[in-house]
Amino acid sequence: MKTCVIVFAKNPIPNEVKTRLIPPLTPEQAAILYTAFLTDWCEALAELSDVDLVIAYTPAEAQPDLQALIGNDAIYIPQVGIDLGERLTSATQWAAEHGWTKILLVGSDSPTLPISYISQALTLLDSRNIVIGPSTDGGYYLIGFSAAASTTTVPHVFEEIAWSTADVFQQTVTRIRETEVTLGLLPPWYDIDTAEDLAFLHAHISAMRLAGDTVQAVRTESLLTELFS
Repeated sequence: MKTCVIVFAKNPIPNEVKTRLIPPLTPEQAAILYTAFLTDWCEALAELSDVDLVIAYTPAEAQPDLQALIGNDAIYIPQVGIDLGERLTSATQWAAEHGWTKILLVGSDSPTLPISYISQALTLLDSRNIVIGPSTDGGYYLIGFSAAASTTTVPHVFEEIAWSTADVFQQTVTRIRETEVTLGLLPPWYDIDTAEDLAFLHAHISAMRLAGDTVQAVRTESLLTELFS
């Protein structure tokens, strides 16, 4: 069985990424922070055995810059579609057409997400058609599909969703309920979108260090230490 994790990524250009953090961050700081999130997360995912890392990038000319950051071991594909739903559908169908039988789609806004959640998602797909990980802001940090999820199921799940709102998870579960598939649910986790989220992330990583826990987001940790000093 072939397994892939598709990371949706943007070229880390000032004023194009993490714009809800501007202010308090400058556009340049926000771009550096996004770069840390993305590289930390992809490095963590690369440690998974027998899992192919795919970077779905935007804009169309972003591949050389992202490849310089993430490396040559990942597979790079452009995001295709007008809205996020179309882009998620396109990437999922691309992976299915190329023979992957377990397909996970994630972002890069949760650099401290335990890698064990990814392993749990893959295990759930042994017995479930779809797996989803809710985020505390009302969206989700992961959605995945098994080979049994048909080509008609995938676009249906991503249609008529109010993206970038607190209703995304609720609406997605409603769409899943309308199909004849089985669902696996992961524990909730948090995204980093606002200044309050960033302060929480800094506190969480600091607490992890204090508790002697492993911190996988080392670039993020270093940058937050500078920002909050």
